[in-house]
Amino acid sequence: MNSVEENENYMVKQAQNVRKTDPSSAKAWILTAKTLYPNAFNVQYEAYLLERDSKNYEEAAKCFSVIATSFTNQHAELWQEVNALTNALRNENENTPEQDFYVKMYKHLAPEVQHNIFVHTINNSGDNLQQCIHSYILMFNKFPKTAMWQAPRLLEMLAEGMKADPDMYQRMLVEEVLPMIQNKPPELSPLLACRLYTNSLEYYLRQIMDDEKCDTTEAWKNIFKVLMLCGQMMGWEPFLPFSKQINQNVYWDKLVKILRGSPAGSSQVLFYATTLFIYSLHGYIRKLRIEDADVNHVLVEGFIDWRDPSSESGEVQSMDCTPDGGDVQSMEPPKFSATTPISQELSEAFLHAARCWQLLNTEQFQRDFSQLMLALPLAPWISRFLFDLAIYFGHRDEANKLMADMNTPSTLVQSLQILSLNLMQGSMTYQGFQCILKILAELPATSGQLLENISLKSHRHMIFLPLTKIALIQYCTRAIVSRLSRMLFEPNCSDRLLGDLLALLQLSADKDVALKQHIFQLITQRKSFNLHTLSNYIIATDIIEELAFIWNSQQDDANFELTGSPTSGGGAGSSAVAGSAQPRRIGTRGADKGARDEFKSLIRQQIARCNENIPALVANFITQEHLTLAQHIFGMAPPVETIVIK
Repeated sequence: MNSVEENENYMVKQAQNVRKTDPSSAKAWILTAKTLYPNAFNVQYEAYLLERDSKNYEEAAKCFSVIATSFTNQHAELWQEVNALTNALRNENENTPEQDFYVKMYKHLAPEVQHNIFVHTINNSGDNLQQCIHSYILMFNKFPKTAMWQAPRLLEMLAEGMKADPDMYQRMLVEEVLPMIQNKPPELSPLLACRLYTNSLEYYLRQIMDDEKCDTTEAWKNIFKVLMLCGQMMGWEPFLPFSKQINQNVYWDKLVKILRGSPAGSSQVLFYATTLFIYSLHGYIRKLRIEDADVNHVLVEGFIDWRDPSSESGEVQSMDCTPDGGDVQSMEPPKFSATTPISQELSEAFLHAARCWQLLNTEQFQRDFSQLMLALPLAPWISRFLFDLAIYFGHRDEANKLMADMNTPSTLVQSLQILSLNLMQGSMTYQGFQCILKILAELPATSGQLLENISLKSHRHMIFLPLTKIALIQYCTRAIVSRLSRMLFEPNCSDRLLGDLLALLQLSADKDVALKQHIFQLITQRKSFNLHTLSNYIIATDIIEELAFIWNSQQDDANFELTGSPTSGGGAGSSAVAGSAQPRRIGTRGADKGARDEFKSLIRQQIARCNENIPALVANFITQEHLTLAQHIFGMAPPVETIVIK
């Protein structure tokens, strides 16, 4: 060691020895050393430490400026101080007293020194990607103009970091970096801009899907902002900003306009259409659950109104949904019935998602769109949407395959979907009937109300069925009535079938007038008729009054019998009461005054029950009499083992 270095070290050592106990003497030693050796790093660094320990922010800043501009990239001690300074600046609101010193000292540094500190940090980060990115972000916050030419490098680094830790780097991208560059976006390559948009979209979608408290409106506003920003980076025609007041038709019309002016397979159309698809899909999935009532909706097949063939061309019409046969993809797309207040919003969201899905699965977009879907956390939404889409288009085989791969949250929903698929084929099978029994065994607690428009006159239609007790009973009942009503035109239509249909039709007092009148007409045409389900299950006033009129109008040679005492209701065809007593049959043939009085008493008894819960009564009728109902439909009761849905 030469004499100069020895003298430098000696003077620094003396200052260090008294720095804590006698700061004035230490300062005298350093002032002398700075005068003699102004270019010595250890002297200048010790001068800085002396001011730092004294909390002298302004003087410490002067000393730090000297070493930061004269000795960059040469000394580990300087690097440690730069690191401590940038760490303190990064967490200004959560600093310790020691870190607070660096924040206050930084304010006394000249702007060029401040900027050089960040450049120094970035250049010396080595393989520490996270530290380098943090330094860039800090520099952009302190020197916004640097983002214009430095942002592409930072964005490339973020894209690289997402390969290892997508959650952390996606958060840094959307919460820290993008807000800083949105007013003056840099030019980026299309590939990088698309990657950044995809990662931003994934970040917000995870928030929407995983966080129940997420403000979805704010999340979508941010997604559209990022979409607009990436569009600016690539020189795209601007899309529309997000607003809940903008009807989705307006977004779709804008997309079509851009599509017409774009080359085939345009990335612009791909990303705009994908965003609109996911927005519509999210609206659809979210609306399937009414948030305030916590009621799910399920898309199911609707019914076609019954027509009396005698009033038409003579062709038999029933309430079955579609003709017998295979898939119905050749038919026109079905309508949607307005069954609940939210059904209109549900159908609009579904149809917009379907439009975008069809566009994005054309040859020009399908490959890129499929890759995007794999990168985004949409699997639960997509599987439900594709199943409903197959139902909508009548692709029964595809829907069956999708159901096998779909994770259905409840057996009730699964049973309902299987029943809907069964009805789509136009002829109820054992499986569909078993689903009805299973649904009625798992009815939810929420009561709900009867739905309008589950049957329409002339075309196939879809229903968004709420999972409420009454709506499910109504749907299951309608499915059975649809099947039984076509049997009214068979030559050997049984008395029991007519009575069972009347019991089922009580659920819709002001509906099915033509069907009920047809049944009453069949009854009056018969010389003999036995309605032994009356006292157990028929309490609707309109049906009771019509039956009373028929009973009183019978000719002497006809015999119209009603059951005069309640049965046990224990199963199909049960007629035994408790103990060994037999039910009293009240007939019109040879009826004396006593029989007429019994008839009047029975009628009064049934009318007195008119305020009972009819949905519960009908559900109990189906459950208790399921063997007889199955015999009507299938010609024989289903084997016991087939009543389990696998």
